[in-house]
Amino acid sequence: MPDAVVRAIDAVSTADLRTYVETLASDRLKGRGVGEAGNRQAEEFICDALRRNGVTPAGADGSCYQPVEIAQPSLGPRSRLLVTRGDGSTLQEIRGGSDFYPLPDTGSRAASGPLVSAGYGITSAERSHDDYAGVDARGAIVMILDGAPEPLRGDRQTVFASKVQNATAHGARGLLVVTENPAAADQVWPERGSRSATYRLASDLRSAPPLATLSAKAAQPLRDALARGATLEATLAPDVEERTVTVRNVLGLVEGRDPARRGEMIVVGAHLDHDGTDAQGRIYNGADDNASGTAAVIAAAAAMARAAAAGERPARSVLFALWNGEEKGSLGAFAFVAAPQPARRVVANLNLDMVGRNEEVPNPADWRFAGMPKVSAASSVNTLHVLGYSYSPDLAADLREANEAIGLTLKEDYDYGIHNLVQRSDQWPFLSRGIPALFLTTGLHPDYHTPDDDAARIDFGKLTRVARLAARAAWIVADDAAEPALKKR
Repeated sequence: MPDAVVRAIDAVSTADLRTYVETLASDRLKGRGVGEAGNRQAEEFICDALRRNGVTPAGADGSCYQPVEIAQPSLGPRSRLLVTRGDGSTLQEIRGGSDFYPLPDTGSRAASGPLVSAGYGITSAERSHDDYAGVDARGAIVMILDGAPEPLRGDRQTVFASKVQNATAHGARGLLVVTENPAAADQVWPERGSRSATYRLASDLRSAPPLATLSAKAAQPLRDALARGATLEATLAPDVEERTVTVRNVLGLVEGRDPARRGEMIVVGAHLDHDGTDAQGRIYNGADDNASGTAAVIAAAAAMARAAAAGERPARSVLFALWNGEEKGSLGAFAFVAAPQPARRVVANLNLDMVGRNEEVPNPADWRFAGMPKVSAASSVNTLHVLGYSYSPDLAADLREANEAIGLTLKEDYDYGIHNLVQRSDQWPFLSRGIPALFLTTGLHPDYHTPDDDAARIDFGKLTRVARLAARAAWIVADDAAEPALKKR
């Protein structure tokens, strides 16, 4: 690593990091909740910080911003399933209620097509099982059974998300799931405006197939008719209403030096949003989650820009990205991966989320820790957890190399387990699209997702070391002749 780069990274300032965190986690920004004024103020503060540090804006039309339209769906009163015979007469018409109910993952648009039955809706090459064998699901509304037959239980293809993907892959326009209690879906539609409200990318909500549950009683006449060879047509209308808000990812670029490789990007990112305020007016400032990661990314971007000003750039370009909507399902990162801005090939991602504290798990029974082992803050003073190592071993090796000059205690320990942390932050959109990615975090603690996650509790010395590590790792990956590979799992 050139001396000028080392000096630029060593100049990462604890004072600057403190300013970034204290500003983002101040009561003035009121928790940076999606759709709230404080969230927009955070976007603007970050953009200004990147510009002041010499980082080139990389958003739309020369700005720092990539707009992301987010929808908050709610169920309207007119959901309906209509099934007709070949002669056009009605076999079944059901309104939303005890026998038929749309699911929260449903698309918002109605769909019509032939009604077909496809067993449990499972295709598993490993188990030589295919419920779609002999079924033409193209353009159809597919009716499947909930759950799985005994020999397949526990197979990853039996989970509902896999069933939806399988139906879509077979060309289905909509999916009906036969279950014991369709109206139970009512319990998982969060109330509009509540803190637990569901948010989706508006584009996904509008393009996803309609999904609904159907009782075994209501499904039986349909299954009997299909068994007799009848031709049936179905219209599945979920009647989803949506309230939309446009948030923005904040993007800054340091251009690579190599004309042959500057069209490739290493993305260093963190999410800027948090949980806003609750019904009691309490502010969830989110200092560690994730003003800390945001501050570290700004500082790493500034270091890379200083190196560039001194005449040193890595071969590939490095994009510094502050994502919006992570607390609603990594929506900003998913939107970016679907349409990178600028439109270049993403080689790898480093994600920083909660990097300013010491891991502390005093009560493994607490739902937030999901059975994780008990850990004291004193035992993790220098610890940084690295997730994604089993997916991206090359990237993990680059991080270990970068850490030789930093001296943090890196732990590769959370890729597996019921807590499922590897899928719970903004590296997952990259990994799920086949892009090597790592998640850097100093770990959970009792202030996680509470109003007590304040700037006064941040260890700014540790945060400084993490920011320097991220900058070093980004340089190593961006300058390496070989690009990291994703390991098949």
